[in-house]
Amino acid sequence: MVGSFLGIESSLTGRRWLQRLPDGQSEATIGVLEEGVRRLGIGAMQAKLLVARGAVPETAQRILSPKLKNELPEPFTLQDMEKAVAAILAAVKDQKAITILADYDVDGGTSGALLLSWFKSVGARANVFVPDRILDGYGPSPKIVNKIKANGTDLLITVDCGAAAYAALEEAARIGLDVVVFDHHLMHGAPPPALAVVNPNRQDDVSGLGTLTAAGVVFVALVALNRAARQQGLSAGPDYDLLSRLDLAALGTICDVAPLTGLNRALVAQGLKVQEKLANPGLAALAVTSKLKEPGSVYASGWVFGPRLNAGGRVGDSSLAVRLLSTDDPHEASQIAEELEVLNAERRAIEANVLEEAIARVERGEAGPLDGPLLMLGAPGWHPGIIGIVAGRLKDRFHRPVIVIGSADPDDSEAKGSGRSVPGINLGAAVSGAASDGVILAGGGHAMAAGLTMNFSALKAVHQDLARRLRTESDATGTSRDLAIDALVGLGAATPDLLQAMAEVGPYGAGWPDPVFAFADVRPYAAAPVGTGHVRLMLEDQSGQRIKAIAFRALNTPLGDALMGRRPLHVVVRLKKDDWRGGNAVDCEIIDASPAS
Repeated sequence: MVGSFLGIESSLTGRRWLQRLPDGQSEATIGVLEEGVRRLGIGAMQAKLLVARGAVPETAQRILSPKLKNELPEPFTLQDMEKAVAAILAAVKDQKAITILADYDVDGGTSGALLLSWFKSVGARANVFVPDRILDGYGPSPKIVNKIKANGTDLLITVDCGAAAYAALEEAARIGLDVVVFDHHLMHGAPPPALAVVNPNRQDDVSGLGTLTAAGVVFVALVALNRAARQQGLSAGPDYDLLSRLDLAALGTICDVAPLTGLNRALVAQGLKVQEKLANPGLAALAVTSKLKEPGSVYASGWVFGPRLNAGGRVGDSSLAVRLLSTDDPHEASQIAEELEVLNAERRAIEANVLEEAIARVERGEAGPLDGPLLMLGAPGWHPGIIGIVAGRLKDRFHRPVIVIGSADPDDSEAKGSGRSVPGINLGAAVSGAASDGVILAGGGHAMAAGLTMNFSALKAVHQDLARRLRTESDATGTSRDLAIDALVGLGAATPDLLQAMAEVGPYGAGWPDPVFAFADVRPYAAAPVGTGHVRLMLEDQSGQRIKAIAFRALNTPLGDALMGRRPLHVVVRLKKDDWRGGNAVDCEIIDASPAS
């Protein structure tokens, strides 16, 4: 039995603090592994962070320096990839009309832009169609494939959707529209009819690449297409460089919250180096409109580029993201980026109103027990474009899987739902199972996120069914309110050197969590509310060392109340560069705290 960290069994946010340990390891073995990693010439803190995330001496160097040449598989190990490449090259050589149907999120937008850039380079007749979230719903439908066929398309390529679109692909087969699918969402049963269904999560795929996003799948497909095209004398243009498009593969991977391990880690690590140069006109324009200081980071992708690219699909024109990422015209890019900036501000305002109401309803128990397998709630008129964000906010606040449902029209009887999960609980599998069993009208996803369609009147029954499906995993993971901590450090250790050690073990994201540190027996002072419910303050230890801190959305919570006082606390933080003061200053984000006894 692992003891709690600093003896904290229930913090001010109701969490137990634990030492971060990799799966299958005990505290007794960690020191041995860290020593083995240090013998490779790796620093003590780097070794601690690596081992806590599952590295061993044999894998440490590869993790520290992720390279595509080490992680990229033979593309044809993906089921149907060879068929997909053959079909696409045949369509290109015969000058057939190709339509890419992309999902309206960042993964879909980056996937569509990646494919379109290659088609442009080989002179193919290709365009991109992005369904409208409200008018068209998610992915291909019989109505959409008929529309695409009527517009003269010979080959339809779906990206980030299509693997579960049985009715649509059966209709495509009936009307003679060829289809290739590039997807990554969970599949149950045989794939729908198509020339090729490339999805590492189809049941007969043995590639071992199930954590890839659609952008990752498309990148691997482009490696295969490039190679096969050269063999057939069909080379891309002289200006085309697939590696220079790694920024888009990284962006899709980060924004779809894929684990940053294996091939994903290499795509992101190398892609962020490309992103930093802002060679893509669309990302360069977004950096200007958002006043982004430092591109080329997980933060820039997930918290600056991602929300703005998603804004079009959430509350505006769903095609804006893929248009922005695929344009070569800086002027057009600037116009689209400015439009997305406005839409993102609108999205944030809608989100804030819904989130406030949702938090109140959850706290009243209207979404189910706070310690249950699933929180689920919604209301007609909660905009479908923001319910995924609200679900994510609620998941972070209550540390449980959350599904939020809503509709564009308050009079709609049919609801769209979006869910976010916590590590160890596969929400996508539960939603897919409910769809297969007819409990909901449609649905699917992956471990950490899912989408569904259902009737508002069935909310209670669907909630009960999904909670039943998730209960075993929920019980097996124990309490997801456990907070994993990497190390206890003093305020004086929060230096640029520590930030550098952290950076060397990055990039961080899903499956490779940000370092979390604890300060013992520090006193808050000069605390004040800032922004929308945040608390900004200073922390001081007994020797007089100080660090600037902020606790997001903590105002009027037990955590915020304690930070506004002067009593000594144990505090759990994420360390970061102080962007306001510049230079080498370090500040921190407070995650949790507990009274120091």
